[in-house]
Amino acid sequence: MSSFASCGNLQQTVLVLLLIGTALLQVFVVIEDVTGQRYLFTVFDSALLMAELFYAKILFEARDGIAGISDFAAEVLFLWPLEAGLLLYAAVRYIRMRMRMRYSLSRESIKEGSDNLPDGICFFDEYGTVRLINKKMLSIGMMLFGKEIQTLDELHSALACPQSAVELLDREIALYHFPNGTVHRFTESAIMDRDGKQITEVIAADVTELYAKQKELNCENIRLADANRRMKWILENMNDIVREEETLSMKIRVHDDIGHSILAAKKALMQQQDIAVIRENAVLWETAVDRLYRVNNMPAVQDEWQTVQIRAEELGVEIVFDGVLPEDKLVRHLLILAIRECVTNCVRHAGGNRVFVEVSDDGKKTACAITNNGRAPQRAFVEGSGLSGLRRRIERVGGIMELTGSPRFVLTVILPARSFLHGLL
Repeated sequence: MSSFASCGNLQQTVLVLLLIGTALLQVFVVIEDVTGQRYLFTVFDSALLMAELFYAKILFEARDGIAGISDFAAEVLFLWPLEAGLLLYAAVRYIRMRMRMRYSLSRESIKEGSDNLPDGICFFDEYGTVRLINKKMLSIGMMLFGKEIQTLDELHSALACPQSAVELLDREIALYHFPNGTVHRFTESAIMDRDGKQITEVIAADVTELYAKQKELNCENIRLADANRRMKWILENMNDIVREEETLSMKIRVHDDIGHSILAAKKALMQQQDIAVIRENAVLWETAVDRLYRVNNMPAVQDEWQTVQIRAEELGVEIVFDGVLPEDKLVRHLLILAIRECVTNCVRHAGGNRVFVEVSDDGKKTACAITNNGRAPQRAFVEGSGLSGLRRRIERVGGIMELTGSPRFVLTVILPARSFLHGLL
């Protein structure tokens, strides 16, 4: 067998490098053992490290030919398997250490993870001294009272009386608006560590987006509440509104009749027409004036359906009704509007004197068919402002309006169930 001192330089160099590499790996292993508080492994790995360093000293002395070095201790056949085994052991321990570090939490990884949180977080011990705080909470502390948070009492004081640039939105839920445009809500809770000591956790949750959505929702609720008030007012005063519209419509027509009578009388007088023609125009004028007087002195009618009946009677139209008007205010109002429009069109366009109305209700929808005994349309008709406005009102609540011109004029209205319309109110 050959000793280490007598082998070649290449073999000596490789053995020395192998020994140094093993010692370095063993150093990392010992450090990890100490950090992880594995005391038995720490003692064992430290003993191996000391043995390697001592053996390295023996090899260097054998290489220099110092007397007294045991030949067996420097035998090459003994060195190779010894160093290979030590290197294998150190490599296995190092690999396991790295894997454990990758899949386990350390103090550094916890701090790094907390720093990456979008919310501010800090922990105080039983004496109120900060033990862990992330970067977000540090910046929040600077905005609150101009310095880093050190104690729980300082944080309480800053939240009770923040700097002027910080706006207290809601003291009850600890909601604050900061100069950088963010909104944070502070919550405080007590937890116990593994030693039974009380730890206070304070979280400053970033609720900026939620606060903005809440403001939009509040504005929308205000607009909806205002629209609801207007809708209720309209429904409560529907009879008065319809009566005023009806009166205004009749006044407009009377105004047109008076204007026509005045023009006719002026023409007859200027052209010196026959006295019979003048008397005929005078009768028309007298009728128009009398109608205007009756409109201005028309008594108030509380029921909308009664108003339509009176109007039809004044126009010389009989309403033949089959069925029962629904109790729901909105459905009833829309059907009466349809009947009123058909009464007007019966006189104006069809020359009839009877309007037939048929109403049915199956619980899911209310249907109404309206026709008259007048002339059928001679050509395709175009909806006027009255029918167009009626269609818009009906379709606005999900209803359907259909017009048929042949063989006779028929207006059909279908309105959805009352529960749907109640939701609109």
